[in-house]
Amino acid sequence: MSSQEPKKNVPIYFYYLTISKQKDSNDSSTYDMQQIVDSFSKLLPYITAKNLTDRKKDITSSEKVVWLDSFEDLKNGNYNIIFKSAKYNHVRNEIDTETMTELGTRKRQQDGDEEKTHLCIRYNAGEYRFLAVYESNHYGITLNCIVDYLNTQFISYNEDTDDKYHHSISYEIMPGEDFLSSIKKAKTMSVLKLVVSKEDIKDDFMMFAGRNDIADEVEICLKRPKGAKRFPDNLIQAYFNNSQNNATGKIKKITIKGTNASGQFEVDTELMKMKHYLSVVAEAITNEVNSSDFFGKAQEFIEETRNKA
Repeated sequence: MSSQEPKKNVPIYFYYLTISKQKDSNDSSTYDMQQIVDSFSKLLPYITAKNLTDRKKDITSSEKVVWLDSFEDLKNGNYNIIFKSAKYNHVRNEIDTETMTELGTRKRQQDGDEEKTHLCIRYNAGEYRFLAVYESNHYGITLNCIVDYLNTQFISYNEDTDDKYHHSISYEIMPGEDFLSSIKKAKTMSVLKLVVSKEDIKDDFMMFAGRNDIADEVEICLKRPKGAKRFPDNLIQAYFNNSQNNATGKIKKITIKGTNASGQFEVDTELMKMKHYLSVVAEAITNEVNSSDFFGKAQEFIEETRNKA
């Protein structure tokens, strides 16, 4: 591509996607990622085979319609996906900003400007969830909206096909290094809490308390070492590394409370999302992200990040 082409800095965020499988009580099959990948690989062409009026989902709360526009199945659980959305009920008087000539209201209430939102989904063999790289587009749609859309389509897919399993997608934030940076500025730490699945706690107390009466996620509150003002840095680093390991990690969330130069503070890994900017070619007229360049740059960054790990 020519170096003269316009560029724009695009923020991307990293998430973990998990696809759960519901089954009958008499079904003894185990959770199989290959089956999950196969089902998701069938869902995408199922959606794009529909005409646009059947494919769209109306998000009335934000007065937008959203639909899956296209996808590329890179095989083995890897996908490049483009969603589109359009906001309606947004009619204004238009004006030529160079000549200041009034153009009137040229849009109808049902008319909306198409916006693209890009999503990369990647899978590493041996893991139980996917890595998702999401393009944050102010005028596009959120990841929550995308997940809600796909879950709605999964329901339709199950009704229209002979797939005996019901699937649903959930997501978690992949925390960034800013969490560790903020912790280093702490003068004192009073609370360190970990959130883990109750299934990962192999302790007699869980049986004593009655497993059915405990939430699926358990909060563990650690005491600060006696005489210390902070929790050890290597301890926090170890917990953080565990929370980032989507293959073997057990920790779902870390929360730390304490004081810094500004007074009291609280920080947790859910709020400190891993964020990066990609310099991507922009379309000449619409200034939208060039999809091919976005997916290429995103893949380069994914590979770079994995090589560092």
